[in-house]
Amino acid sequence: MAINSHHLGDMIAQQVAGRKDAGRFSVFHEPEILGTGGALHGAREFLEAADHFVVFNGDVLCDVNLTELVQAHLAHGGLATLLLVDRPQFNTVHVNTGDSVVHIQGAGPLEKDSVPEHCRALTYSGIGVYSTRLLNDIGPGFSSLITPLVNGLVADPGCVKGFVPAEIFWDDLGTLHRYLRLCDKVERHPAEFGWMNHQAGAPAGPLQLKRITGHGSDRNFWRLKTPQWSAVAMQCPQDAAAGDEFQYQLNIGRFLQQYDLGSAAELSVDEVNRTLLMEDLGQASLSFLARNPGTPGHLLADRYRQVVDHLLRLQAFTETARSQCPPAVERCLDRDVLLWETTYFREQFLHDHLGLKEEETQHLLPEFEALAHCVANQPLVLLHRDFQSQNIHFQAGKVRLVDIQGMRLGPLGYDIMSLVWDPYVDLSEDLRSELLDRFAASSPQDTDAVKNMALAAGLQRLMQALGAYGFLGHVKGKREFLDHIPRGMENFAKVLEMAEFKDEASPWLPSSLKLLRKIVESYF
Repeated sequence: MAINSHHLGDMIAQQVAGRKDAGRFSVFHEPEILGTGGALHGAREFLEAADHFVVFNGDVLCDVNLTELVQAHLAHGGLATLLLVDRPQFNTVHVNTGDSVVHIQGAGPLEKDSVPEHCRALTYSGIGVYSTRLLNDIGPGFSSLITPLVNGLVADPGCVKGFVPAEIFWDDLGTLHRYLRLCDKVERHPAEFGWMNHQAGAPAGPLQLKRITGHGSDRNFWRLKTPQWSAVAMQCPQDAAAGDEFQYQLNIGRFLQQYDLGSAAELSVDEVNRTLLMEDLGQASLSFLARNPGTPGHLLADRYRQVVDHLLRLQAFTETARSQCPPAVERCLDRDVLLWETTYFREQFLHDHLGLKEEETQHLLPEFEALAHCVANQPLVLLHRDFQSQNIHFQAGKVRLVDIQGMRLGPLGYDIMSLVWDPYVDLSEDLRSELLDRFAASSPQDTDAVKNMALAAGLQRLMQALGAYGFLGHVKGKREFLDHIPRGMENFAKVLEMAEFKDEASPWLPSSLKLLRKIVESYF
């Protein structure tokens, strides 16, 4: 068996050499791509040892019965037999009612308009059986396999046949998007792919692929890993909203990367199919450190201080983002969006999770209005929008950020409260107080005013989070998010109590939230 290699050729050679049946394989490496024809010329000596040979592209997956394909080829004794599939967007090979190839679009032998009406167009699968005499029409250097096929059709019409099985699985895995799409399909419907395991016990390739779970997004995330490297792939759904989010991810990520603000480096991108391959930031999230009983308390506190300093640095780049990265600032967590958050809380949490009736929560609307007014009047800064422990990682001692596509302008106190009152982590009161003091002391605003801003923004944030837990748990079926509600409610009750019992009135806090407090108290 001959293997043609180019990209990562050394890795392919090592993988083949590690097989028990390595002696069956010959690897022909191309330092420069020679095309589908030139690849055959490079293996000419190997191929000419037989009268016919099979070509099977390395980037397709197919359950074709190769024995039947070879038998069909030998039965007609022609130049080639091509395995054809019906893929309308790629169909360029025209066959007649007898499945003889009469035309290959773009290369002749017929003019496009002269293809007989009774012909049908199909796609060459990258799998076929060829007579060795095909090599007589292939010389050194770059060339296409289509050329000798077309020459054969001109000289001997009918010498190229199509093999078209009634039922067959075939997929082109030539891009990261297509590869991940298939992996997703195999994982969700394993019974349909039992035929892939017909060589049980064969050594696996060096690539390990694992889905990243535990997030609330509709996007798919995968970790790709070999002994030499690892990366994370992200795929967005093919809808308009997801397309916008994908573009925000790209543009904001590039801006943050430019200024060393913590985003993952972009490795490759397929904008049409909304697939991004990026630097793997590892699994050492702030949440992982906080929940790991082996993490020393002083180390965790130091990490949180480091994150607060990173947040302050991020906010200091607000004006730079205004001038250099419009996507990071074109959206705003303003009064209307803040009211959307409390509506989300009311509908997804109070109604759908707690079971309260519409009339039991209608009286909260004036308090939500007052809260939104106070929060919307805070100074606007660059906002992560979901600045919690699961989205904050550490790599080589530096803070790294994920889930950055929601970045926008927003209230000064929102992100800091997302961090210190994060329902995923149970921080001590002393550490919470220290972190908030650290943030307020370094802010250009008055320290006491910043703390009051943080309380109001914290109420907004916690209601948004509780609404999200209800939505993800009940609507999206991700029941694990419901487990975070008890601590989220505890945090909400504490922040609400601090906001309600301030000694002095503040323009940054509503004058009263008593009705909301009654709802919260009834929960306990």
